[in-house]
Amino acid sequence: MNKMSRRLWGQRVLAIGGQLGLASVAMPARVLSMAAPTAAALAGLMTDEAYAAQGDEHVANLVVGSGYGGAVTALRLAQAGQPVTMLEMGRLWNTPGKDGKVFCKPFSPDDRAMWFKDRITAVFSTIGTIIPVSSLLKVPVAAGILDVVSSPNMDVYLGRGVGGGSLVNLAMLITPYRETLQRILPSSISIDELYSTYYPRARAGLGGNMIRPAYYQASAYHKYARVACAQAAKAGFQWRTLDSGYDMAYMEQEEAGLVPKSALGSEGGFGNNYGKKSLDKTYLAEAVGTGLVRIQPLTEVTSISRAGDGRYLVSTKQIDVTGKVLAIRTISCDRLFLGGGSMGTTQLLVKARATGTLPNLNEHVGTRWSSNGEIFMVRNVYTSTGSKTSVLPATGIDAYDHRGNQVYSMNIAMPLGIDTFSTAHITMTQTPELGRFTYDAQKQQSVLQWSTNAKTEPVTSARSVYDRINKVNGATYNKSWFGGKQVGDNATYHPLGGCPLGLATSDIGEVKGYPGLYVMDSSLFPDSLVANPALSTAAFAERNIERIIAGA
Repeated sequence: MNKMSRRLWGQRVLAIGGQLGLASVAMPARVLSMAAPTAAALAGLMTDEAYAAQGDEHVANLVVGSGYGGAVTALRLAQAGQPVTMLEMGRLWNTPGKDGKVFCKPFSPDDRAMWFKDRITAVFSTIGTIIPVSSLLKVPVAAGILDVVSSPNMDVYLGRGVGGGSLVNLAMLITPYRETLQRILPSSISIDELYSTYYPRARAGLGGNMIRPAYYQASAYHKYARVACAQAAKAGFQWRTLDSGYDMAYMEQEEAGLVPKSALGSEGGFGNNYGKKSLDKTYLAEAVGTGLVRIQPLTEVTSISRAGDGRYLVSTKQIDVTGKVLAIRTISCDRLFLGGGSMGTTQLLVKARATGTLPNLNEHVGTRWSSNGEIFMVRNVYTSTGSKTSVLPATGIDAYDHRGNQVYSMNIAMPLGIDTFSTAHITMTQTPELGRFTYDAQKQQSVLQWSTNAKTEPVTSARSVYDRINKVNGATYNKSWFGGKQVGDNATYHPLGGCPLGLATSDIGEVKGYPGLYVMDSSLFPDSLVANPALSTAAFAERNIERIIAGA
């Protein structure tokens, strides 16, 4: 069975598993010879009731989290003939709601929107300066697709579901600047090898593509971006077309009216019903298609410990979409791969060190956390930007700030259906001051410590670029979206660090002091990438798992 066949098989299995509401999804050997898997053929897969009745178990390879790092890890282990069990806190998003769509509408959110919260939380937090978005959009409490983990000075937005952040992000596949990687990575890692082998491999695996130039220049839905790029160019900054994990050929069909709209229909933050090449359509589908990967959704890891014989013991809690606990079980494994992201993985390990279940974790665990230097802004450009917008962006700019440090910025949409005469941007910069995690014994949780001063340099860096663009073009900052502030500076969609590569782990992600325990996600990056981290997370996972398998 070739790669494309495996992906198609995996996609069908995941779709049927979602429709049946299964607690555990895999491709049984008996269906490998079928032309297409059917519900009847998958009837023996585990239901919620069967899962709850099952006792503790032992597996060879356990992957926690189904985001970019976990997905790459699962596929490559399976291709090497090794069975994998994967745990995912969120849902398997393949079951249509009452409206016939898997994901809810962006402007009429429901129980599919937020992860166990009763109202929408957004980076663009106010309308008209004073009206909180959260006061307008209340939703039922359930296992939705978007989570927000808050500390006093930082809100971190996370995707919940099989596919992790790929379900809710803007699908940008950005290769970081060479000088950034040289600055933040251990010297033992070859940047040339990353650029020549692992970034291209990850881009191909994620279905990376670019918007067609002629379509971009003609599209009504990208007028806002063309205005933003023209203003940046007038100020002396270079703009470029960005690699994307959204199917740009599908986007062209959207605008032509040949297919249902998704990116051009304001979908994005709560999932894309069409067009996006999220991990459940790429790496995870192919992994399931091998017949060696089993995915258990709605399963949270609550703690990690180690048995005397060297096996890792993972305590889990399985719930349904309402939050009802169905089962509490322990899974033991020979090798444990953590792919829960910067927040999830770091919180688990900081807890394990503080509570003594993994007492030999070193002092670097829980350190060097970064917001990726993200600053959000909306600008009044006083020229038409069009009433139609693509939520999934296609262009951005490269610049240098007042200190000569590189700055990267995406042009993003404000999909309100009216001409706003404005452009919006997510800017990524260096973060000279980094965060750390501590453990709150009373609440029994790991907590991010992010100081009020940590945002000062990223704001100054981003403003140094856009102050210049505004001045040259007669534009101004629009303060109505951030409670009267000129920029949004207390949120990130791209958290990094917490288990820094070369400090908390070896240079292939093996946790120091714990052989067979690996970190495979964005918590490895010891500082801001000045780029969307999806592609880097996949590329580093490709690099590391290749070496792990070779040394197995």
